[in-house]
Amino acid sequence: MAFLQSLVQQWHKADLGYSLLLNFRRSEEIMQLFNGATDIKTVTNLIAALVYCEGEPIWLTKENQDTESPLKDELVFKCLVINCQILFIKVSQRNNLNQAERLILTLSNVWVNKKRDDQSSGDFINLIKRIYAQVYSIDLESRVDIKNMK
Repeated sequence: MAFLQSLVQQWHKADLGYSLLLNFRRSEEIMQLFNGATDIKTVTNLIAALVYCEGEPIWLTKENQDTESPLKDELVFKCLVINCQILFIKVSQRNNLNQAERLILTLSNVWVNKKRDDQSSGDFINLIKRIYAQVYSIDLESRVDIKNMK
């Protein structure tokens, strides 16, 4: 039974990653972030994996997510907030972010700047912007500390 549940959860993660991919592909600004070594599929799958890190999210139901169409903006905001929070915790524990994780933060910032007129998601926008600023502040502090050690 556990195997079957695990398989279903993997399938749902893949569906979420694909729906995120469809949504992000509609934005030229976001697609410009992926000219380097890390592919957008890698990043969207990592976003989905982090959303599912504590099990299946209650707010993500089959009714909310049509796997053949782009994910709704409100659900994208929720996914990005969860990812930003997890990455903030990682950075605050003085762990380095890999390229895909940095791209998630940059993508989140670009996304909220693009959607800043969306009144219904104002709290998510402010939270993502605050986390983004704090992560890069911590990152800058750690770089200065390393530089001072040399």
